[in-house]
Amino acid sequence: MADKDKELSPTSPEVVPPPDNVREHPFELRHEVKRLNERLDQLTKALDKAEIKDIIENYSSVRRRLITNFIAGTARGLGLSLGTIVILALLAFILSQMVSLPLIGDYISQILDYVKASQGTDTSGGKG
Repeated sequence: MADKDKELSPTSPEVVPPPDNVREHPFELRHEVKRLNERLDQLTKALDKAEIKDIIENYSSVRRRLITNFIAGTARGLGLSLGTIVILALLAFILSQMVSLPLIGDYISQILDYVKASQGTDTSGGKG
C-alpha cells in the first residue's frame, strides 16, 4: 500500500498504522483507516490537479497576467486612496466638533488652522 501512495504524489505521507494499545475493534478501525486513507488520496489528487491548473491558467499568457496584475494594483490603490480620504474626513469632522471643548478647543482650532493653511485655503497666504 505504501507503493500506491508514492505513485500518487511525491509528497504523500506514509500510512500510519493505528497504535498498539487500540485493539477493541480491529476490523472497524482498519476499515475506518482504509476509508480515511482513500479519502486523503482523493484530496491529494484534487489538490495536485488544482495547483497545476492554476499555474497553467495564470502563467501561460503574459498578456493575461499583466492585465490581472494591473487591475489588482489599480483596485488596491483606489481602495487605499478612498479609505484614507474617508478616515481623514471623519477625523476632521470629529475635531471640528471638539473645538468648543474648554481644555482642548484652542489646541484643536490651531490644528484646523494649520490644515487649512497647508491646503492653501487660508486668506493670509498660507505659505511661510
